[in-house]
Amino acid sequence: MKMNIMIVTNSRYLKPAYVMLYSLFVNHPSESMDIYLPYEDLTAEELDALTAFVDSFPGKVLHPLYVGSAFKERVVSRNGINVETYYRILGIDLLPEELDRILYLDVDMVICGSLTGLYETDLTGCPFAVAEDIFGIINGFHDGNRRRLGIPSSYSYFNAGVMLYHLQYLRATNEAERMLANIYQNYERYEYNDQDVMNELYYDRLRYVGWDQYNCPPAWYYIDRQAMAEGRLAFADYNSLRQLGQEPQTLVERYQNVTKEICQNARIIHYLADTKPWSTTRGAAAVYEIFDLVYVQYENKMKQYQNKIGQEQL
Repeated sequence: MKMNIMIVTNSRYLKPAYVMLYSLFVNHPSESMDIYLPYEDLTAEELDALTAFVDSFPGKVLHPLYVGSAFKERVVSRNGINVETYYRILGIDLLPEELDRILYLDVDMVICGSLTGLYETDLTGCPFAVAEDIFGIINGFHDGNRRRLGIPSSYSYFNAGVMLYHLQYLRATNEAERMLANIYQNYERYEYNDQDVMNELYYDRLRYVGWDQYNCPPAWYYIDRQAMAEGRLAFADYNSLRQLGQEPQTLVERYQNVTKEICQNARIIHYLADTKPWSTTRGAAAVYEIFDLVYVQYENKMKQYQNKIGQEQL
């Protein structure tokens, strides 16, 4: 089976891009993969090195897609998020017409297992398959994001770091142009760039996959014991953990810590926001010791692989 993958990056994010791609490839040694890269801020030398790295894995091919500079002249990013995230929309119209689906992956993540099940998700009637924004739920801004975008309470808000695109659906109704029109008119009110745009436009037409498998961020995961006894899955939010942190016995009685199990079973760990192991502004937190270990292991193996193929380290 051939998998179509899309990523976006700039020069500043090239190092984590190498780590992510390495983790993707070693967990799919026998699958052919076409990696599509909409870009603007990459030099010819950087593209040559990345192409050589991808080509060194059997069956893996990189396809750079230059988006031009006009978009950056019209849109300003918000909240310190790279403007390149918008390229996952621009890239839709640059992809080969024969592609029916493509899996988009942020580069600030590691792949820890097979994504075949995700890639084969049924997309009938849906533009995207996505994962709920558990990071927003735990940290208390999920409901605010929904209200800000006018999403009814019966629907959710997703994180756009992992998305399976139904390209046939998107092309049939010219959805890329529709998204871009919204961006040009409203980008100043979109706090999370294209993630907000896609949540606003498609919240009622999405296929959801498990965040615990396919888009797991570093966080403390405490399951509510009473809810579990009632057959419901509920996690403690940040405010509850903060309050009960002063009462460790009560915390243990009410919640079960499943953080290590969640981390070990995740197929994608997404180091979103300021949870990145390489961040210079990230605050100290014991939870990072659990999730950083996974990243460091892949990073070290990637460097060893680069030495093996004789490619200069980043």
